[in-house]
Amino acid sequence: MNGWAWQATSIAEQVGSSVTFVGNLLALTIFLWTKKLRIKYYAFVINLVIANLFDPTMTFILQYYDNDILLALLRTSFFVAELNLLAIAVNRLLALSITPPARYDSLVTSGRLFVVCILLWLISAAIYLPSTYVFTKVTIRLVRPVITLTILVVTAVLYYIVFLKISRYTPPLASTPALKDADEVTRTRMRQTRYMMVTVTIILVSSLICWLPFCCANVYIYFSGKYYRGQTEEFKITFTAFILLLKFNSLINPFIYWWRISEFRDGLKRLVCCHCIRRQNPDEDDPDVELYGGDNFSNTIDSHV
Repeated sequence: MNGWAWQATSIAEQVGSSVTFVGNLLALTIFLWTKKLRIKYYAFVINLVIANLFDPTMTFILQYYDNDILLALLRTSFFVAELNLLAIAVNRLLALSITPPARYDSLVTSGRLFVVCILLWLISAAIYLPSTYVFTKVTIRLVRPVITLTILVVTAVLYYIVFLKISRYTPPLASTPALKDADEVTRTRMRQTRYMMVTVTIILVSSLICWLPFCCANVYIYFSGKYYRGQTEEFKITFTAFILLLKFNSLINPFIYWWRISEFRDGLKRLVCCHCIRRQNPDEDDPDVELYGGDNFSNTIDSHV
């Protein structure tokens, strides 16, 4: 029975990693290929897709080439995914707090967001590269799970604050055209933020569901007084199942993008049927595309809200 269970989990890991790789590679292609998605509004989402793409890639390589650096990169990608969810909340909170909207657009540029995305990888690597080589029970079984759960809880609190800020928004009384225009931009940003936050909240909930059993199992190992090798065979199989659940988090995200982001669905259709669309519409660029492009967030209009 145990041999069958180990074989089943191994097959599930290989199949899941393959589907996750294809799904996230397709998602990354759509985000980078579609003009309406290739904007700073989706900067951290794109970085999240890249982090999710690292998971199956490193898992596949580790099956044939066991290396501590590759293992550290795998753990780094997991942590980057969590930090991106946190960064989305911080970015949306800044977008709602910094007024007027033009000031936010001048402060939060595409170049600066790109630098932040790089910093998220560097910070994660700075944490997980040393901890991979400093192999202690407290580091592996207690510190890492606590850091993970802390990041997710802080992210959930920030999401709540953003939703609270949106619900309490009251438009100012504006009598001049300039104030009315600024209020319209703020209203648009509120709608965009609400829709984005609902989307990433779904991703956050799925992350909590996938991470919580794995973290609790590690904490149990720490307080049990035994190392992993000393645990029962049934616990080892359950622990492996928790790892598979953890990897399922990267698998489900592309489906969430497809479900929640209409531009993503349009990009998928264009990518699959690009030749047919080009024949029917030689001039692929339409006036609405410019509303999504560029660095000025105030000109971004979310058509599906």
